[in-house]
Amino acid sequence: MIQSSKRLQAVFHMTPKVQCVGDIGCDHGYISHALLEANRAEKVIATDISLPSLNKAASLLSGSFKGRFETRLGDGFAPMAPGEIQGAIIMGMGGQLIADIISRGRDVVDALDWCIVQPMQGAEDLFYYISREGFRLLEADLVEERGKFYPLMKIAPGGSDSVSWKDFIGCDDFLPMAEKEKTRLEGVARAVEVSGKKDLIDKAEKDVVKWEAYIELCRNRQ
Repeated sequence: MIQSSKRLQAVFHMTPKVQCVGDIGCDHGYISHALLEANRAEKVIATDISLPSLNKAASLLSGSFKGRFETRLGDGFAPMAPGEIQGAIIMGMGGQLIADIISRGRDVVDALDWCIVQPMQGAEDLFYYISREGFRLLEADLVEERGKFYPLMKIAPGGSDSVSWKDFIGCDDFLPMAEKEKTRLEGVARAVEVSGKKDLIDKAEKDVVKWEAYIELCRNRQ
């Protein structure tokens, strides 16, 4: 069920064996199904703000895993109490939305052993939140799927790690992502140059230099 998605497979492999995991914003419930099927999770509590999505997940899971899952309607961690789950997965959303979900559910998050986060876009917004709000970065990975690049992180509350793209330099897909991002930013720099606005030009040039430095660091590791 997750075999067709490198992104879902990467999240699955990053997930340690756990008694009860929260699948936050579960959508169709594919990662829940994979974790239960492999006995990587004894139980799953799947939440979603969308009742149709929650019903799809319940339909998928009810065939083989009766008594091993619950579905709860609500926003993020709101339907859960601290201590009910030992780990959580939040994937397939924007980075800022993931940060907002963690912030609103901080009482539950602070009781977790780990939380896997996988933003679809806005990764730097999530990096900023993690760096500012007291987390440890336990593991980082990066996967390419259909021409797009997706970072994923396993984090834990109670730390002071500063997270940036540097934490992904050792990943196999980092160099092609960095080269693609540098090319995109060079296009942005050319576009803003005609505006004559110094602040925009300076920012665009700094962004290009930053990704050039990432590329050099990556190549030096090879």
